[in-house]
Amino acid sequence: GLIGFSRSSRSVNYRTPLIIVLLIITPFCGWGQVDTIADQKLQEVVIMAKLPTVEMKSGKMTYRLDASITQSQGNVYDVLTSLPGVVIQNDGTIFLNGQNGANILMDGKPTYLSGQDLVNLLKSTPASITDKIDLITHPSARYDASGNSGIIDIRTKKILRRGMNLSVNGSYDQGKYGEGFASTTLNLRTNKLNFYLSYSYSRKNDYDDLYVERNYLEGWRPEGETGQMTQSSYRTWKNTSNYYRFGIDYQMSDKTTIGFSTDGNLAGNKVEGDMNSSIPKRSPQTGGSLRTLNDQNRSQDNFTAVLSLTHTFNSDGGVLDASMDYLRYRYEEDQYLNSQDTLFGDMDGGIHLYSGQANLVWPFSKSFTFHAGAKTSFVSINNNADYNRLQGDSWQSDHDLSCDFQYDENINAGYIQLDAKFSSVSLEAGLRLENTRIEGEQSGNAYQRDSSFTNHYTHLFPTLSVQYALRNGNSLSLTYGKRIVRPNYRDLNPFVYIHDEYTYDKGNTLLRPELSDNLELAYIHGDLFRVGLAFNYTKDVIIKSYLDQGNYVVYVSPENLSSRVSVGPRLSTSQLPLTSFWNVNVSASLIYNRYRLPENYQVKVNKRWTPNIGISNQFNFARTWSAELIGFYNGKMAAGQATIYPLWQINAGIQKKIWKGRGTIQLFARDIFHSNVSRMSVMTPTQHAFIKERMNRTVVGISLTYRINRGLEVKESRRKHSVDESKRINL
Repeated sequence: GLIGFSRSSRSVNYRTPLIIVLLIITPFCGWGQVDTIADQKLQEVVIMAKLPTVEMKSGKMTYRLDASITQSQGNVYDVLTSLPGVVIQNDGTIFLNGQNGANILMDGKPTYLSGQDLVNLLKSTPASITDKIDLITHPSARYDASGNSGIIDIRTKKILRRGMNLSVNGSYDQGKYGEGFASTTLNLRTNKLNFYLSYSYSRKNDYDDLYVERNYLEGWRPEGETGQMTQSSYRTWKNTSNYYRFGIDYQMSDKTTIGFSTDGNLAGNKVEGDMNSSIPKRSPQTGGSLRTLNDQNRSQDNFTAVLSLTHTFNSDGGVLDASMDYLRYRYEEDQYLNSQDTLFGDMDGGIHLYSGQANLVWPFSKSFTFHAGAKTSFVSINNNADYNRLQGDSWQSDHDLSCDFQYDENINAGYIQLDAKFSSVSLEAGLRLENTRIEGEQSGNAYQRDSSFTNHYTHLFPTLSVQYALRNGNSLSLTYGKRIVRPNYRDLNPFVYIHDEYTYDKGNTLLRPELSDNLELAYIHGDLFRVGLAFNYTKDVIIKSYLDQGNYVVYVSPENLSSRVSVGPRLSTSQLPLTSFWNVNVSASLIYNRYRLPENYQVKVNKRWTPNIGISNQFNFARTWSAELIGFYNGKMAAGQATIYPLWQINAGIQKKIWKGRGTIQLFARDIFHSNVSRMSVMTPTQHAFIKERMNRTVVGISLTYRINRGLEVKESRRKHSVDESKRINL
């Protein structure tokens, strides 16, 4: 069992001394009552404690959603955007501590999605089925080497208590539009069998209010025109999602457990809106306005299955775990555009992934532990786009836009790691080898030739963590890791996606992976706070670029920049007790980013210091009442060609336990001051653009949760006045 006992709002393990004290004092105090039973048998000790909202460990920050009021509601996208240091742009680009390239995992497994597909998955996953989120800035060699700024691991709930555990949750929040969530989680656990099942349904209405202003630089302005263009768009989104997850673990013996789990998401969204483009007139013959209607219908199906095995060799910690994974992602989308002409697009595609991995942990002694493992994965992607233009009364195929793209990737990896512990020094040194093989093919037609590309490369990824113990539980740590960011599948896709007559998205099959070196020196003061100085150098940074095609047409396409350097201090704390009822957690950083741009740009370097700070306040007024106030501020940030403007957000909530602690009712508000607005300026070789985008983030909501626990076994103590090791002490 797990013991959590709150002392100065810090989680400390006091299993043995605490139980002994309880056993000694219980017969004498009686809590004001006379003991009339001659021979009592202690059957179970239950220690009530509250999990900390934030946990600080070396190279990792853990945010527990159940311990938070505002972060346990809505969807995972809402939760991630409220975490300090995490910025998610609407195109799916994720920044962690001022650096892009964070890798998203779910239950330790890569999602293999990017861009809008990843955003749709996060918005379709309810926060109510999520247990915690780990922000890992220094992953060990066991993890895939992808993600140069670190890993964001979203962990779903898996109840370990014996018997039947049922949780039902429903919530509704209202902003400009309403949003509703309903979920249920069932867990049945016996001595050898554990079965778990989760289902959730969500319905969300959203909006996207976009404003773009473009100003062409001298020498690039179209002849006879002002060189200025403004665009405004208002789109509404109607999203529905069905999420399910179930699994079973069976303990074959005291040392061997096998498991099977599967989860999936059936989601659909409908987007309706328009784009109004205006070019100010310099003369009666030039300029004008154009309105583009853009309606979309999209459905997606995400399914994963995992077969796992865990075997324990000895009581010293020797463990072998292995798993086989399968992932299938499919989507269908149709798009209708109407402006100067009428265009209809029919798109579909899918991802199939097969992977297998095995990991071994073997302790040689109390001082040395050996880790080793291997992994192989095969990914196959197929995307099709069929565009047709209305010519008179008939539809004619548009061969310039239609496309068929096939992509195959195989990654083989192996790693070793040695952990060593001495009197005052702890060491973790690892080496990971990854071999990547890529093949892509774009089918042609009567107007386009077939094209294909291949890429094979192998890299070594060393990791090192050294921690030196000082007096009074303090320590110094030094960490180093080499990481890689492979091009997203969507970024390699050469499809042209049309927003309106002037704005297009297009992939780039020539993208190279970016490689980074990460170094951090930190001072750790007990379990109170951690302060460090981090350095990152990244080569061939992948950033969205804005390519001018003439006549005010812009293609948004990813490309490799020369390099990026990031350096700056970071501070993180555990829950600090300000009073008996008020705990606070702080996370802060000041990061300097310097991007070196290609030679043809007007500005050769984009550099800036970026402050980030997040503060979480937890209030416990009584046994049944608690409240929360959370806020974050992300400062102005350099991001390749773009400069992202500051944004901030304040969330608040209050919670009341009801039905003898089995239920909770919560009132919450997110983005109270309507301040989380995305603003960005972009400097290209030909123009300077400003972009402002607002979505439905300001909401007020209510949530109700009810839990049932049945069948918890209570075993009789074997000896008087003692507790057997097998007793459960539950939170």
